[in-house]
Amino acid sequence: MPAVVVRFMCRQGYFLARQTQRVITQRCEVPLKSTVLAHRHCSSPVDSLIGKQASSKRQDSQRKKTHVTSSGINFSDIDAIDSSLTPEQWGMMKAHFKHPQDFERKAMERLVKNPNFCVAESLMAYIEEDGRKPRYGVLFSYLAICVRCEMYDEMFKVYAELRRTGKMLDPNLLATLIKGFCGTDRWKESLEFLKIVKVLGKAYSRHYNHIIIAAVEHGEKQFGMSLFEEMMSAGLTPSDECYGAVMRTLSLAEEEDRVYNLFEEMRNNGEYPSQSLALHIKEWFEGACATRLEGTDLTDEEFHLLHDSVLRRVIHGKDIFRSTTPEELKKFLDFIKDRNDYDVVVDGLNVAYAFGSKQKKYSRTLLKVVEHLVQQLGLHVLVLGRKHMKVTTAHGAWRRSDMDTIESLADLFLTDNVSKDDPYLLSATLSCGPHARFISGDFMRDHKALLDNFVQRLFLKWLRGHQMKLLSISYGAPIFSDVHTFDIVVQRTQNTWHFPYDDGEPRQGLEGPDKWLCVRRGT
Repeated sequence: MPAVVVRFMCRQGYFLARQTQRVITQRCEVPLKSTVLAHRHCSSPVDSLIGKQASSKRQDSQRKKTHVTSSGINFSDIDAIDSSLTPEQWGMMKAHFKHPQDFERKAMERLVKNPNFCVAESLMAYIEEDGRKPRYGVLFSYLAICVRCEMYDEMFKVYAELRRTGKMLDPNLLATLIKGFCGTDRWKESLEFLKIVKVLGKAYSRHYNHIIIAAVEHGEKQFGMSLFEEMMSAGLTPSDECYGAVMRTLSLAEEEDRVYNLFEEMRNNGEYPSQSLALHIKEWFEGACATRLEGTDLTDEEFHLLHDSVLRRVIHGKDIFRSTTPEELKKFLDFIKDRNDYDVVVDGLNVAYAFGSKQKKYSRTLLKVVEHLVQQLGLHVLVLGRKHMKVTTAHGAWRRSDMDTIESLADLFLTDNVSKDDPYLLSATLSCGPHARFISGDFMRDHKALLDNFVQRLFLKWLRGHQMKLLSISYGAPIFSDVHTFDIVVQRTQNTWHFPYDDGEPRQGLEGPDKWLCVRRGT
């Protein structure tokens, strides 16, 4: 039997099956796992070529596929189906759906999550055979599937139908169209979609990225750069792919200022290049380091700006009384005004609950931390918490005796049980000056979002140099995370650039990458 060669490309799900001189090409989105062989039942010739060999290997794929049978298919299995469905099968599934009037929209939305063009196309055929016009939600999701699967001819048909019905004022739809058109020779038409977005309101990064990439890839560098600069001046952050496309068009020898301005924008936006982008940057320079990185200390002016901004936006903000009362806030402000010399402020509840609900010794955990800070390190400590912490519970998780000991070692400020203590934690630490640190595992995202862009940058820098987290307690002694002694942003020292880059490893909260690329201009 002639040899069969099957080649798969994971990202877009192409496969090419060739038998002697016969070539059959089909493309659908196919999630594959490493080198596992899989295929879509989109046409009978391909089925006969692949045969049982592919079927057996497909059992090892990451997501188990659901084969179509005459007995029907559950709605929950739609995104796992590996072949087209007949109108009868779609009708049977719809008949058992709880809200039949919403069936097509819900089905297509589910297919978007794991796109399979063959299945989506068969759903559209079912709607047409039933004598109905697809609703907007169905068309939108089908369009997204066409774009994801790079079925551009079908995408143009859906676009024409949407344009005919006049439903072209959705920014999400326009972003999808921009992405799709930019994958074709008709990429310049996406500029009309961008104009519509601007008329509707603010354009976002997703409306710019693909147009810029398409422009530079089609040799229109200056046009792409003008759009890129427009995007940056609007305070938008390019995607890593957009950064990469722009950088590949630049010459360090001829456009040094433009390149360095790009690096400065990455720094100001707190952006990290990916590992692949870092490798491209490396090609422009020589390897270098042995220089001191910028620390996390703020200047006096920066610190006072951060302190005042937190007080104004977080403590005195219009939403503060959703998490406290005017009386309690005044009590706290009077308290911290008279006692602003603490070395460490402890988020009592966060520390007590650091090891989850399985270890129900909350007050004992907090006590060990406070004892270590005060008795072993000689620090002046403030503990923030809630009033229920002083009430002994039946299961012993909270003990009044532990809290009395804590109060004898450190100052204790307790809020009402319904109050949020994070604003108090930040305010107390900042009020104690640049040297003070705080202990909490909270990521502080909500509070960061209340600040202006420039102050957000200062806030992140301050957090990295002043926030500690309780990691464990070993032989009775607490172990904390280290604070950063240097800031995790793109940095420049004389003729040397330092890039923290993202290697794809998961990070928590405000943690930055721990890998750096350090380079300098050759002489």
